[in-house]
Amino acid sequence: MPLRFYGREIQASLAGEPKVPVSFTLDGREYVIEEILEAWQDHGFGPSARSRHRWWQRRHRNYYRVKTTDGAVFEIYLDRGTKLEQRERWRWFLHRQLS
Repeated sequence: MPLRFYGREIQASLAGEPKVPVSFTLDGREYVIEEILEAWQDHGFGPSARSRHRWWQRRHRNYYRVKTTDGAVFEIYLDRGTKLEQRERWRWFLHRQLS
């Protein structure tokens, strides 16, 4: 299957310590995560002009490349916003499907 971009908000279920995703729901369908293949953080500024970079514009995202029980591979991420203490503003997104 070719790369498919989603860029959509999802609901994620977490477990363990530290908390990691164990499943996510998209359009009423639950995808159970069998394995986390890779995890990384992004603290970049996105595509804005370099001269306009300010600390409050920095994004804080935790990315996960995951394999679901049906064998599909997805990239999902937790957008932590700019204030780490405001967990109620944290949101999960399905970035893309890789296979």
